[in-house]
Amino acid sequence: MIGSRSRGVIEYSGEKKALIIRRLRCQGCGRVHHELPDIIVPYKRYSSEAIELIVSSSHVGKDTYPCEHSTATRIKIWFFLLSEYIKNTLTSLRLIYNRDIELCNDVDFLIKSLENNSGITGWLKKLVRFFVNSGRWLHTRFA
Repeated sequence: MIGSRSRGVIEYSGEKKALIIRRLRCQGCGRVHHELPDIIVPYKRYSSEAIELIVSSSHVGKDTYPCEHSTATRIKIWFFLLSEYIKNTLTSLRLIYNRDIELCNDVDFLIKSLENNSGITGWLKKLVRFFVNSGRWLHTRFA
């Protein structure tokens, strides 16, 4: 560990929290990486629970969002544009790790959650963990 930094996150209730994120230097590549907890989605200000509820709820009124309606719409568009990539990547992860039964069950659960748009919570945390740890999280920062 080479230090820490503050990272803000907004909960679904609208409450703003400041988290302390550990900074780690990779022994392999020498780069600095941040250890993110499950409640954070990389490059997003809102918690994974908030994003999950915004994305999965089509009937919620704009007064119940933790953000402005335009921000909620942008989050929904962001997820819609990624949804096909997410489904295809989950399918390929299932084929890669076909011997790991527990992981395959988790991947199947995520695919069903995405397709059914059900009220099941916690799927975005697992999704982000799979994608980040497998090196398949799409990002736009190259600095």
